[in-house]
Amino acid sequence: MYDKRVRALLPLVFILGVGFASVSDAALVGWWKFNDGSGTVAKDSSGKGYDGTVINPVWVDGKFGGALNFTGTNYVDVPAASWSTIRTQATVCFWAYGDPAQQPQANFIFGAFSDPANNDARRMSAHVPWSNGNIYFDTGGPGYNRIEKAGNASDYEGTWTFWTFLKNADTGDQQIYINGVLWHSGTGMKQTMEGVTKFTIGTKPSLAEGWYRGMIDDFRLYDTALSIEEIQAAMTGRGPGLGLASDPIPENESTDIPRDVTLGWTAGQYAATHDVYLGTAFDDVNDASRTAAAGVLVSQGQAAAAYEVATPLEYGQTYYWRVDEVNAAPDNTIYKGEVWSFTAEPFSYPITGVTATASSQSRPDAGPQNTVNGSGLNAQDQHSTELAQMWMSGNTKPHWIQYEFDKAYKIDKLWVWNANQVVEPFVGFGAKDVTIEYSPDGATWTALEGVPEFARATGFSSYAANTVVDFGGVTAKYVKLTVNSNWGGVAQQVSLSEVRFFYVPVQAFRPVPADGATGVALTASMDWRPGREATSHKVFFGADSAAVAAGTAAASTVSAHGFTPPAMNLGTEYFWRVDEIGDAGTQEGDVWSFTTQEYLVVDDFEAYTDDEGSRIYEAWIDGITDGKSGSQVGYDQAPFAEKNIVRGGRQSMPVKYDNSKSAFSEATITFDSAQNWAARGVKSLAIHFAGAAGNTGQLYLKINSTKVAYNGAAADLARGIWQAWNVDLSTAGNVSSVRTFTIGIEGAGAKGILYVDDIRLYPKAPEFITPADPGKANLVGLWTLDGNTNDTSGKGNNGTVIGGTANWVAGVVGQAMDFQSGQTYVDCGKGASLNLTDAVTVTAWIKMGFTAGDRKIASNQDGTTGGYKMGLYTNNIVEFEIRTSANAGTLNRNSPGGTVLQQDVWYHVAGVYSKGQFIKTYVFGNLDREMATTAELGTSTGPFMLGRGESATSYFWLGALDDVHVYNRVLSQEEILWVMGQTQPVAKPF
Repeated sequence: MYDKRVRALLPLVFILGVGFASVSDAALVGWWKFNDGSGTVAKDSSGKGYDGTVINPVWVDGKFGGALNFTGTNYVDVPAASWSTIRTQATVCFWAYGDPAQQPQANFIFGAFSDPANNDARRMSAHVPWSNGNIYFDTGGPGYNRIEKAGNASDYEGTWTFWTFLKNADTGDQQIYINGVLWHSGTGMKQTMEGVTKFTIGTKPSLAEGWYRGMIDDFRLYDTALSIEEIQAAMTGRGPGLGLASDPIPENESTDIPRDVTLGWTAGQYAATHDVYLGTAFDDVNDASRTAAAGVLVSQGQAAAAYEVATPLEYGQTYYWRVDEVNAAPDNTIYKGEVWSFTAEPFSYPITGVTATASSQSRPDAGPQNTVNGSGLNAQDQHSTELAQMWMSGNTKPHWIQYEFDKAYKIDKLWVWNANQVVEPFVGFGAKDVTIEYSPDGATWTALEGVPEFARATGFSSYAANTVVDFGGVTAKYVKLTVNSNWGGVAQQVSLSEVRFFYVPVQAFRPVPADGATGVALTASMDWRPGREATSHKVFFGADSAAVAAGTAAASTVSAHGFTPPAMNLGTEYFWRVDEIGDAGTQEGDVWSFTTQEYLVVDDFEAYTDDEGSRIYEAWIDGITDGKSGSQVGYDQAPFAEKNIVRGGRQSMPVKYDNSKSAFSEATITFDSAQNWAARGVKSLAIHFAGAAGNTGQLYLKINSTKVAYNGAAADLARGIWQAWNVDLSTAGNVSSVRTFTIGIEGAGAKGILYVDDIRLYPKAPEFITPADPGKANLVGLWTLDGNTNDTSGKGNNGTVIGGTANWVAGVVGQAMDFQSGQTYVDCGKGASLNLTDAVTVTAWIKMGFTAGDRKIASNQDGTTGGYKMGLYTNNIVEFEIRTSANAGTLNRNSPGGTVLQQDVWYHVAGVYSKGQFIKTYVFGNLDREMATTAELGTSTGPFMLGRGESATSYFWLGALDDVHVYNRVLSQEEILWVMGQTQPVAKPF
């Protein structure tokens, strides 16, 4: 059948054959690619060193490599010094993907302020967008220059857009570009931008408001006004040094790197091959070339962007390396790379957690623990001259100090910082002649031979350890130092500043995955740092921790460090141990553990694009394609996938269906190779779907040819929220060879649209939530709104219609009240039963009579002290707020998640508060958003009102309300479902 869908032609910024302008390295003063992928550091790739600190990072895939997802609780704190060269000219550009479920909302996508506490001190900031959908660009505050323009949702949400904000105070130009094209501008903008003290990405520098929600990638700051050609070049993801190797692995100046490390890097833009230089002298590596290799050209013309060192590196040695990127013929241009460095792992490591005891101490703050707690040491390992950061004995001999470790170690050496008071050069409390003994058990002692005289300290704060005692690899858990004499020879007391023991690791250590890791891929292999004496390794592995610990679990002996386990199951904790085998015997390892990933992805719909060959309807075959049913996968024009109604990631699959000409509608995917849904411990298939108002029909699926009907209510198809359908695969036939999977809707005349996302396999059997009757004991208000505003809870909180007359319409249960004027509300009085402080639950059926706006459903707040309130914010997401006795508001507006409600559709919503614990909101009985809070709800002096908040002039409800309940306790999800009218069990999401 002919496919009527067409590809929408997107505006092209770039034309073949047109060269790209480049901007100088110096002008780029900050470039945060967000390719870091983990941790809390956003590396600055400009070379200026302005690494950002990421608060609550959420790393995701982005436009170019990685990105950061901003959820309303995270941001990047960038050094304000990145603005130090900016005064009259600046350009900020980045890729952004606004969360369709949250936009538009009041945000600062970035802000550079001279005073974070002063809202007027905006040296440069932007709203993309503000809650009214406008794009704002402010510069040069106080009294800042501003340009603004109404934005298009297609630019700021649900798609990657390249934004550029440019200011040139020399010419007065202030401009906004979208995807490399000038979109809005202003003139006469002469205020300058120097003096930035706080720079944040993802929120306002004050951190008080303006949290962005969506993804940001490739954020750049220039200290000049870019040309349009330079903006378009930046849009490609290119930057200074495109031909150079970058992103070294290990990171530049890293320490403790394995001796058999494999070096890696990101290849330059034009590289065909790579020349690798590696040596121990910076100048040798920096100056070497193909014609003057200096013995450090270790690989020439290699194809891979990785190099495995040929022989083990030297312990503790600092190495320098460089990668030159070589173009393909005919020019074969060589781009000389930057010189990076790293330091190989040391032969021995400091012992931590040491306990010290002594024969005596001269005063309470001069105890033996001072010698092992790092007190008095600075970052350069230099010791202070303060006695309170040392040990000093009393006068009575013998003088000894003893150290106990957490276990027996093979000891390599001991560093000693002797007594270092200012008077030390004159008095000489420091230890001189010392006897050292060691013991495996604290009972049997052996004297260490060859103990050197302890060197005298300088008495200056620049003093570093100046005695090293060689232990020769003896094994001990206890070490005792007996000080036979001091340097002065007159005073009876002796003293030490600090000691540090080093051990030789003979056990396996540094496991990968890390001990206790979660979400480990089923394909993961294990690795570790081998013990220094190991010639082979015995690996115990299994799901039984006791068996692994006892050495009775299945074991394999390998010659090199690294182990590939047998097939692992989903969501399972595994235990493993590595015993190191050497000429001196076997060193039993510690038991480590990790937990595998919770699920497998069948389809999350993220890989589909609008390009031919990777469109969503080319994978999921519909009725338009095969003519067999009434379905249509994807939209008529690009973007073909759904970008706004999304459960996870950036897009979902829309399935339109119309059974007017056929009895069913289906979308079917055929897998390239058969999938085994019975392996890896899989028990359930999870499908997440959202319906739409007016949808009809019966949902089903087919695995190969086995049909499974949806086990929930048919009405779920008409609910515009994400719902779980969990299928017990033991009831779905043979799932060990799945070749086709179908989602269908049947029923003659059925019609609508279905959204599908996150199809997964789980190792758990389906579970269900059973609705539970909350009873009436804690019901303090119930307004059924069946032709009147009386309270039927028995508490007497009857309502009075204010600001108009009641308009009664058909409700979900009986009648409902339609609030039409924008000034009408119901005053239910100040009854004590509604003035709650410990806990409250408010539920209601609502239908929006507006497209967007800040509207209140129910409230008893008075604007001065205390009270609670439920409403919809400008993004049409339900929120719940409590106010303290000081009228400080706490609400879950900025919490992750949230369902965007649609106009003229009935929704059941609930808000719940528990004192000192949380605020939660629910839609159709599903938890929608939650936040932890210690804020305490204060007593209100205001009346409880339906359709209004504390404001007497704004935020009135527009639309219908039905069956409003108030309880003086926290209702569970099961109870909220019951109040909604649900009596049959519903699927519990995994």
